[in-house]
Amino acid sequence: MRGILQAAAPGFAEDLDRLCEEMRGIQYHWGLRFEHADGDLGLDPETIRIIALHLLRQGVTILEIMTGLELLTTVVSDEDIELIREIALLQGDYGYAATKMLRTCSNPGHSLHWLAVRSSIPDQTTYTDALAALSAEDIEPLLAELNAADRVELIRMMSHRSHTPTWMQGGKQFAVPLALAAKRPELFGPGLSGLTGIVQVRDDLLYGHSAFLEIEQGLRASIARDLLAALQAPERRALVSAALALDPHDSEAIWLHQYIERADDGDGDFPPGLAIRIAVPAPATGQPPRTHLVVDGVPLVTNLFDLGVPDSPSRLLHRKQGLRARAEVHEVWLAEADCTEGCCGVLAAQIRRDEASGQVLWEVKATRSRSEPTPFTFNADEYDAEVARAEEDRSWEWPALQAARLLNQRLRDEPALLDRWDCRNGGVGSWNSDRSLLQLHLWHPEPPNPDRPWLQFKYPVKVLDSITVDNGAIAARVEEILERLRTTDPKLAGQVCGGSQAHAEALGYPWPPPR
Repeated sequence: MRGILQAAAPGFAEDLDRLCEEMRGIQYHWGLRFEHADGDLGLDPETIRIIALHLLRQGVTILEIMTGLELLTTVVSDEDIELIREIALLQGDYGYAATKMLRTCSNPGHSLHWLAVRSSIPDQTTYTDALAALSAEDIEPLLAELNAADRVELIRMMSHRSHTPTWMQGGKQFAVPLALAAKRPELFGPGLSGLTGIVQVRDDLLYGHSAFLEIEQGLRASIARDLLAALQAPERRALVSAALALDPHDSEAIWLHQYIERADDGDGDFPPGLAIRIAVPAPATGQPPRTHLVVDGVPLVTNLFDLGVPDSPSRLLHRKQGLRARAEVHEVWLAEADCTEGCCGVLAAQIRRDEASGQVLWEVKATRSRSEPTPFTFNADEYDAEVARAEEDRSWEWPALQAARLLNQRLRDEPALLDRWDCRNGGVGSWNSDRSLLQLHLWHPEPPNPDRPWLQFKYPVKVLDSITVDNGAIAARVEEILERLRTTDPKLAGQVCGGSQAHAEALGYPWPPPR
């Protein structure tokens, strides 16, 4: 790569065209990257700019574009901003590479915001992460040019992230736009996407980054009530009803309908002590349900942990002892880092009951932090009642998720059902991104073992999303699945999703797996 690039100097047209032809002729170039860390090209900055810009303007392969971006990194100037942004819209690795350069150019907030509002939610994260990392000084020119609707949209985009930007903490520049948008919901935009934006901003105000804006508690509750009132207005209910009439199984419309019907207009006035609130993010985000722990009106996880989001209720409330307090101390993970626990740790609570004082005591600490644990004290009777109420609430489960829970339990109770097919239960789930699908994962003949070949199978089952969760119908659907598993080898109906060619050949299965 170094030789090919050096041959393009001093940048004559025929040399640059030959460079592109040679790079296009490299086979199996996936993952091949040129980085300046690999060695100095021995070229002057102006020649490097000529080569980089030619690759970016004339390149048609990933290798050409990524190499052009890498070369431009050291010689980028403000005149390149428009080109870099246009390339970033191709998404993928381009967006990440472009972001690094845009942060070194003038007014980085403007460029990153320009990309964020033009990207889909999965790709948006690249730019919102970079926006969140900007200093207050770098973000100020952007905030100065944003109107009220744009500022509220910025809050919505930030709501998907774990870390609260420093420029939002205690910020006054968002309070007025939030209050205005709550009274003028048309600022969120038209259609169902506008309603989704209202929900996301309301939940962020209650449980997320916006809870730490410089907004008096009473005004925070008032804005939350106004946002809910906007959602419940007849014309917005009609939007949701029209979408459901077109498709009764439209998960986004179902999610909106359920939020509108179930949300409590008193949620902003949290009681003293511990309040547990379960929120399901929009299906389009693909994010699982979250268990928000609000202590004296302050969302605990957002306040103490900026590396991950609150854990799901299935793990926090229903795994082992959950949040129930006994005399013996037990540890509960309240939130895990977005990477993994082994990398950046978790926010953990040591929970115990003090019978003598009638209190439940928590000591909360991020495991990779050097700071001292944060203590919390709760009235034991009130604490028990709130935990019991949250445990009994299953309204956050969609049909396929409830079916997955029931099926998982039945398979644990009846291990011989899968043993007969030389399979082991690898877990049953349903994901918010595809709420009409239940996935059973199976290990054959057992979970990964370095001494034996193994494969993983996925066994998908349709369980359509719906507004109402019919417990009887779901139980019957689970029985159908169990009966099928009793009579038919699930490996024949499933698809290989893990293992290797050597293992597949040893176990008598084709590779690559048929689709």
